[in-house]
This record gives sequence, structure tokens and C-alpha cells, in this order.
Amino acid sequence: MPLNLSEIFEKDYLNGYFNRNKKILVSIILFIVLGSIGTLTNSDTMGLENPKNLAESVQSNDDSGSYEDMSFIGFLVLFIHNFINDFTCILGGLFFFIPSLHLTFINTTNIITLFTKGDAILLLFGVIPHGIFEIPSSIFAMAGGLMLFLTEINVIKALISRNSVKEAIDNLNELIKDALISTAIVFVLLLIAAFVETFITPVLLNML
Repeated sequence: MPLNLSEIFEKDYLNGYFNRNKKILVSIILFIVLGSIGTLTNSDTMGLENPKNLAESVQSNDDSGSYEDMSFIGFLVLFIHNFINDFTCILGGLFFFIPSLHLTFINTTNIITLFTKGDAILLLFGVIPHGIFEIPSSIFAMAGGLMLFLTEINVIKALISRNSVKEAIDNLNELIKDALISTAIVFVLLLIAAFVETFITPVLLNML
């Protein structure tokens, strides 16, 4: 059966996305496990950003001017940077999920260490307002990568068993379309997150 992308815009299909995807729950579990491992093993020595530096970069808004770019360009740059990161996580599913795991390990370790070691007030005003959109975005990005990974595995199985690859892909239409829906969700969440971080977070921080 050919890939019918128009289905992903139908309400019933979108509702079914959440009903049929336990992969989102798997992504949440991996998100927590990878971040916990990174935090417990002090993985900032493995190229991750030091959580103390993360907190200081948030706190320095008053004298460093790091939040002065409350403009559309600043918003666009921030959104593109974050979207490239999450989209790379999705595409990482096509490389046996290894890049997805690596990126998630880095992101979740920084997030968990920041929440456990950062200043509570700075977290409340400088991180949480946009983090409530960025964190789910990372989870959906990992779920999208997992969907592409499963698609790849099933195609490989078809090749090994000498079944038709086209038939295997046709049977995996749902996974492919769900990966596209995951990408769209990531896109929307990061748009909101970038808007909040660019135009709302600086105002909240300046109130401190």
C-alpha cells in the first residue's frame, strides 16, 4: 500500500498516534535513565556542559547582556538551533538509534544536573517557563527516532528473509507517518519554547 501522507492531518489518525505509541513511554523512561546515569557518573567530564556554568549563564543576564536580543532574529536563531538538535535526534534513528541515544544522554544529563544543582529561583524564572516545552520536545524527538529505527530494523529483516522490501515498507506506513507527526510536534513545541525564552524569560529574570 502506498504511503498516504494526507492521513496524518486527519483528526482520528492524530488521536490514534497517542493511543498506539508506547514508544513515547519508552522515550520518557530512556530520558530519565540516561540523564540519571550521566548525572551519577559526573559525565560533564565527557564533553557535557557543567551544570554550574549553565546556572551561571542564566544568572548573568543582568550584566552580560545575554538576554538583550529580544528580537525576531534572536527568536529565529534560538529556534533553529534547538530544532536542528532535536531533528538530528529523530534522524539518528536511521543510524541504528546511536546518535539519538548520544544526544539524549547529553541533553538529559545537563537538564537533570541543572535541576538538581541549580538555584531554585533561577530555575523557576529562567528555565522552567521554556523548559516545559523543550523537555517534551526532546522526548517526542527520541520517540520519532525510535520509530525510524524500528522501520529500519524491519526493512533489514525483510532483506535477510528475502521478502520484498517494498512490501515491508508498505507494512510500516504507520511508523513512518508517526515519525512525521513526532517531527511536527517537535516543531510546534520548539516554536513556543523559543518564543518564551526570547520574549518572556528575560522579563522574568529582570524581575529578580
